[in-house]
Formats: sequence, structure tokens, C-alpha cells
Amino acid sequence: MRLFVAIELADEVRKRLRHVQDTLKRPRDRIKWVRPELMHVTLKFLGEVTDADAVGDAVEAAASRTERFALAINGCGCFPVKGPVRAMWAGVTEPTGTLARCVEEIEAELETIGFPREHRPFSPHITLARVREDRSEGKLRTAVDTAKLGPLDQPVAGVAVMSSVLGSDGPAYSVVRRVSLGERNPNPAKRC
Repeated sequence: MRLFVAIELADEVRKRLRHVQDTLKRPRDRIKWVRPELMHVTLKFLGEVTDADAVGDAVEAAASRTERFALAINGCGCFPVKGPVRAMWAGVTEPTGTLARCVEEIEAELETIGFPREHRPFSPHITLARVREDRSEGKLRTAVDTAKLGPLDQPVAGVAVMSSVLGSDGPAYSVVRRVSLGERNPNPAKRC
């Protein structure tokens, strides 16, 4: 099972992100737009996992030590910073540092069950699109950099362990386990 840990987005946030996507769409672009129902903030990608319950337990332990917080979704950008665009994203910030502490708790718990820590700095974002081929000579990057977005508030009361199944129409995600921030699940058998 291919797993990742994520923050799910509110429907209103997804609706606003879809509007931004619509303003960026141009004929003949070779862009794969992320469907709004698949949009999320990835906290940790795990890849193929044989014991989803162990992952869920580790994420739950990490979440129990993290208080609830709110994200600010504001502005758009591209990966990489220079050259042809490969991905477009919406920016995510959380000024209190709780998001960073949450990610650190998840990293620490998952490390105890054999998942190596991520060595790249955590860069929270919401992927809007992946670009197959950017032949725009900078026009796509300019359009993304000037796109109007936010600020949008996204309360975060929990995180989810998600399964990703790749198909011919793109990925399909399903929730393996949702856990609340700041509390232990009194009934570990109650899972998605």
C-alpha cells in the first residue's frame, strides 16, 4: 500500500483553489491539473508500506502531542524556482510554528518504526498542477506569480494517513486513518 500523511482541505478552500486553476488555464498548455478533491498538504510521503496500522499508530501518537492550528493559504508559485516550470502550487504558512512541530513529531514517530527522516527542508504547499512540458518561455511562470489567491484560512484539527493508488486517469486517494490533534484515540479499533 502506497501511503502518505496529509492535511485534508475544507471544501470552500478547494473551491477557491479551483477558481485559481481556472484563471491559469490556457489552450494548448501541457498541464495536468490536480482535481480539487485530491488537493491536500503533504506532511510526509512514505511510499510502499506493509503495515498501515503501525503507521497509523505512529501518526496518532505524534498528533496527540500537537495542538490544533490554522493554516494561511496565500499566493502561488512554481517548482523549480528557475527554468521550465514543472509544478504549480499554492503557498501555505503557519506563523506560530505548530505546523513545523507537528511535522517534526510525525518524523520522529515514524523514524522509530523504520522510516528515515526527510533531509530536505519542509516546504508546505498545495500542488495545483504538474507541467508535462513548459514551452511558454516564461509566460506560465509570470501568470502563476501574478495569480491572485488568499489569504484563505484552513483550520487544522487533525491529520490523515492516506493511500494513493495510481491509475490511468491519475491517482486515487483514500483515507486509511484520520487522527485528531491534541488527543489520543480512546478506541484504536475505530478506524476508517
